[in-house]
Amino acid sequence: MDAVLNIYKQHGETPLQATARYARAHPEVKGARMTYAGRLDPMAEGVLVVLVGEKNKERDVYTGLDKEYEFDFVLGVETDTFDILGLVTRSSDTVPENADLDTALKRYEGTISQAYPPYSSKVVNGTPLFELARKGLLGSIELPRHEVTAHSIELVSTRSVSRDALRTMIIDSVAKVVGDFRQDAIIRAWEDFFSHTQRAEFTIYSARLSCGSGFYVRQLVADVGRDIGTGALTTRIVRTRVGEYHLKDSLRGEA
Repeated sequence: MDAVLNIYKQHGETPLQATARYARAHPEVKGARMTYAGRLDPMAEGVLVVLVGEKNKERDVYTGLDKEYEFDFVLGVETDTFDILGLVTRSSDTVPENADLDTALKRYEGTISQAYPPYSSKVVNGTPLFELARKGLLGSIELPRHEVTAHSIELVSTRSVSRDALRTMIIDSVAKVVGDFRQDAIIRAWEDFFSHTQRAEFTIYSARLSCGSGFYVRQLVADVGRDIGTGALTTRIVRTRVGEYHLKDSLRGEA
C-alpha cells in the first residue's frame, strides 16, 4: 500500500504513538513502512502527515511543506521545555496588563534565525538536545540555530481563567502523556507553583501562525516572553494545516 495519510495526532501522544494507533486499526497497512513527515510535540495536536510505502521516498517534499498553527500562551511563567510539559524555571506575579503582544509577535515575521528549543530532537555531536538537557549538559554547548520563515503571526483573542482552572487543565494534560517525560516531577513542580503564586487569574492569549518548515511555536513564545521581560510558555498548540492537508479532513479516533 502506498499512501499519504492526514492523521489527527491527539493531545498527549507522540507522532510514533499516533502512527501505531492508525496501524492497529487498519490491517491493510500491516507490513508497510510508515513514517511521519514533520513531528509534533506530545502537548501539540492536529495534522500529522504519515507516508506509507513508496511515498516514503518523497519524505523531504512533505517535510518541507508550509504549515499553519493555532496556539495559546500565558505570560509570567516559563519552563525548561517552553510548554506545560516541563519544570517551572521562572515565574512572576507581576505581569503588565498593557503588554503590546501583537507588536512583540510581529517582530518575528519574515525570515529569522531561530534557536532550537533545549527539549527538541535536534542532534548535536551525535546526541539529541533533549538528552543533553536531561543530563544537565546544555551548558557545555551553544544551542544551534536555523533559518525559518513566519509568513504571518496574528494575535486573535484573549480570555481570563482562574488559577484553579489553569491548574486543573495543566495537571490533567500532563497526566495524559504516555511514556517517560518526567511527568511525576513536572506535576509536583506545577503543584508547587500554583500553591505559591499570588495570581488569582491568568490571561490566556490565542494566536495564529502561518510559517515555513522547521518553525518552533514553543521557541517563538519563549522569545516573546523574554522580550517583554515576564517569561511565557505555550499551553496549547494545534497544527491546522500542512501544505494541502487541513485539520477538517484529518482522520480522527481509530480511523
